[in-house]
Amino acid sequence: MGASAGWDSGTSNRTAVFNTVVPNAAGRSITNDFDMTGFIGGGQLGCNWQWGAWVFGIEGDGSATNKSGQQFGLAPFNINRIHETQERWLVTARGKLGLTDFWWFGPRTLLYVTGGGAWAKVDNSNWLVTSPQSTGDITTHQLSGWTVGVGWEYALGYGWSAKSEFLYVDFGRNNTSVGTRDGTAGDISTFKLVDYVWRAGLNYKFW
Repeated sequence: MGASAGWDSGTSNRTAVFNTVVPNAAGRSITNDFDMTGFIGGGQLGCNWQWGAWVFGIEGDGSATNKSGQQFGLAPFNINRIHETQERWLVTARGKLGLTDFWWFGPRTLLYVTGGGAWAKVDNSNWLVTSPQSTGDITTHQLSGWTVGVGWEYALGYGWSAKSEFLYVDFGRNNTSVGTRDGTAGDISTFKLVDYVWRAGLNYKFW
């Protein structure tokens, strides 16, 4: 088990499904793609089995993140409305396949690929630039998706190891009831969310 921290980036956007004032709104982009960035930190728990130079493992982790990003609306939607996506936490459950003690890497080094399921809590909001306090609209979502990645781990001794890892996380496209014009009830849009997680950490092996 151990702890890790790093940088979390990604992309999001908004696409209309139904809008009360824009004819034929379905499929129109409410925003362009926008970047999201933030810090991520948490802990992990797992188990590895070694067979010769091959290492098989399972791992679960949970992290808090303050990743967020925003973008102005596009015409014919309200161009004075800002749309924001904020990711609150990220959880993954993954399998691992690695190799150790090969080529110029010694028995202390493990290189691995990993993949599995991912879950996150996300807040979507929007507001008018001219009146953010009275025109805000927000919805909360718990998303599920998938993840793949690569990593490196080095045994320091006395049960401790250091690791570095990259994960690509894809939550696909999801519905949101956040208003697309002025917080109008009944407006529906979709949003996509993709994460790029870079993190490093320490693990302790109990046996």
